[in-house]
Amino acid sequence: MKTLYIAIVSACVFPCLLYPQVKFSAEAVKSDISHGSPAVVSLRLSVEPKWHIYGRKSELGSPTTFEFSMPKGLKLESLEWPAEKSFKFMGMEYRGYDGTLNVTAKISSEAPATTDSLKRVAVKAKWLACSDTCVPGEASAEITLNETPPPTVRTPTEGSAHLQKSPSGQKPGGESGYGFLAALFAAFAGGMILNLMPCVFPVIGLKILSFVEGARGSRRSAVSGAAFYALGIVASFEILAGALLVLRAAGENLGWGFQLQNPAFTAAMALLFFAMALSFAGAFEIGASLAGGSQQARGIKGKNGRLKSFMSGVVAVLVASPCTAPFMGGAVGAALSGGISAAESLAIFMALGLGMAAPYVVLSAIPGLSKYMPRPGMWMETLKQILSIPLFATAAWLAWLYIAQTGSAGRMLSAALVAAVGLRIYGIYSLPHFSKTARSLSISAAVASCAAALWICASECTHSGAQKSEVAPDSTWSAERLEALRAGGKTVYVDFTAAWCLTCQYNKRILQSKTVEKLFQKNGIVTLVGDWTNRNPEIAKELEKYGRAGVPLNLIFPPKGDPVILPAILTESAIVEAVDKIK
Repeated sequence: MKTLYIAIVSACVFPCLLYPQVKFSAEAVKSDISHGSPAVVSLRLSVEPKWHIYGRKSELGSPTTFEFSMPKGLKLESLEWPAEKSFKFMGMEYRGYDGTLNVTAKISSEAPATTDSLKRVAVKAKWLACSDTCVPGEASAEITLNETPPPTVRTPTEGSAHLQKSPSGQKPGGESGYGFLAALFAAFAGGMILNLMPCVFPVIGLKILSFVEGARGSRRSAVSGAAFYALGIVASFEILAGALLVLRAAGENLGWGFQLQNPAFTAAMALLFFAMALSFAGAFEIGASLAGGSQQARGIKGKNGRLKSFMSGVVAVLVASPCTAPFMGGAVGAALSGGISAAESLAIFMALGLGMAAPYVVLSAIPGLSKYMPRPGMWMETLKQILSIPLFATAAWLAWLYIAQTGSAGRMLSAALVAAVGLRIYGIYSLPHFSKTARSLSISAAVASCAAALWICASECTHSGAQKSEVAPDSTWSAERLEALRAGGKTVYVDFTAAWCLTCQYNKRILQSKTVEKLFQKNGIVTLVGDWTNRNPEIAKELEKYGRAGVPLNLIFPPKGDPVILPAILTESAIVEAVDKIK
């Protein structure tokens, strides 16, 4: 539990490190140094709204500091700080700064210069930025000063400083290498937690049974199965990420979970989970015709086991993307943004896949854990049938999504019936006691029925027949509608959602609760809904604006100023606190 807690906290907090809350810059107001006349340097820390940093002698939190690295012969004469502001938090009072902090540094020469010479001075700023969470930060800048000999009188020049820093305000290389390591860690931790999400749970049933079956077998077989499962996960994440990067480079406005915006893909996944559920329920069993005691049959079965593990990983990823937002929205958003290279983006998705696969690899690789596995028996058949229930539920959810996208319930029902008939024929006539001809025909019937089912759903599969949105026209989000409401003095709650996002469906229950409805009525808050079930380039751009690659995204916009971004998984208390902030 301790490890899980750390992973959850890290996955939620570390994405904050990807986006600097404080930016540091330095400028020489007076760059010439002559003996007795110091150079004047302005140090500026720009703090994002809703955040603050601490004063230079703060006992609470961590003080803000500036460290100078100067050539021999120069010294820091003084640092002039502005007056600190008073803040209160949970009954405690402390002093610090928000907005913009300007500190003036005076640098002098300890001895007269003999010739004109340029002096490079490096300054490192360190701070602790706090809002709902606290994030330590540091950045470096370099300025060039001109030390002049006493006889020469020079007019002070403005802006001769030269700042060497990355666009984010951080030192090149080291600091950005650290926003990147944080993204990798957040992706890995989020991938581990992804196994607990409802999208992935039905697929876990497959792995539970395989671990129990392999617990009393050879360790090599167990490790091999886990390795192929991990390979399927990582390969699928890399292919999805690569496809996204290529399409976005070509101008497509796509985000994470984009595959579920395609009705043909949704239909294929619904039929796949329906078939898996029928198999678990006992309608048919893959590989039944290979039953037998020959060494050759067992060898073929082993190869099928590795392929099954690989495909389990692929399926888990294909249905997992709607569940990524709660724990790794920042990491995925960073990977799909234009701020990092394609190689770094692929590395983040690889970390995500490795995190998702890690628990299974550990379980299979440690021999001592196998003794805690129950012995195989008839209970496994019962468990298998019970696990068909979440598989049927997932198939029903995907079918509902397909109907919402196309408005064609009849197509989906017809396709499911055709697939069920063919698979049941296979389940009956593929058993070893039937003739080879009967078994071959049963395989043909299964393949033909599945192909026909896919054709029924995919033919003329466009968004044009989709049902009208359940969102009222005056509640549909648009940038123009949002700005018009704010200009009229309204506070606006924006809910970016999608039918395929299970987290969004949970959030909808919170937003429709009596507590939240009364809160919005009392404060005159207007709700706008951005429905991303089908592709919408405008919503994709808005998500990217806030560092997200997918939904959910919930924001509260005051009439003026920046919005408050709510957590991905909503609670009534979080919404109440957000409304209190904007008052």
